[in-house]
Amino acid sequence: MVNPIVTSIFYLGLAFSTILSKTWSGLMIYIIVCIILIILNIAHLKSTIKQVKPFFLFFPIMITVYLFISFVFTNFTWTVIINEAGFAMSKLLLLVIVMSLYLEISRKQNLVLSVRSIWVKMNLKWKKVEDLFMFLELTLRFYPTFQREWQTIIRSKKALGLASSVGRWERIKSVTNDLPGMILQSYRKAENTAAVMQQRGYGKQIPRGVANPILFKMSDLILLVIILAGYTLLNQNVTL
Repeated sequence: MVNPIVTSIFYLGLAFSTILSKTWSGLMIYIIVCIILIILNIAHLKSTIKQVKPFFLFFPIMITVYLFISFVFTNFTWTVIINEAGFAMSKLLLLVIVMSLYLEISRKQNLVLSVRSIWVKMNLKWKKVEDLFMFLELTLRFYPTFQREWQTIIRSKKALGLASSVGRWERIKSVTNDLPGMILQSYRKAENTAAVMQQRGYGKQIPRGVANPILFKMSDLILLVIILAGYTLLNQNVTL
């Protein structure tokens, strides 16, 4: 299995390279790579489309605004303006697809744990870094709980008929009434968690151990070098 660090660098490199592309030929290379990734991760296609779908409603508005500003405030011809608009929107759409696909894949991977595994191997006694790792781990662990509680409140209001009979402004006011209570409840949970961590001796051993470390193998290093070299060559010879 590929290390999550390598996976993250691959998708982030693809996203940045897409942004840096200056020609249609360079962009086509990344479109082909994206199609291959979708085929290889066909199981995540449905959830990826669900995430990308709202952006399709946003793109026409962006194109309309871009075309209007270009026609009014520039002297470019219609052909140049339409070509530039299509190129920019294609890059943005490809970027959204790539990052949505990465978010779906990364749910089954633990990037923080893989970075921590390397950090433990380095044996550096920096408490600030350990606190940062703990903050990220707790955020990733408790945010889904906060999200489920929020969805439960919304479903409960819909079941009682309180959400469908009001307008958008009333729903916004309802959110402002519910959100402070949920934030206060989350704050109290965080205080209880911090107290338990102190009782169990958090901070007395630095760096902390890793129960199930994710090893960064030589094959991962070779693959990482190939990825970085490939993106560098593409950016120098095709996209710029």
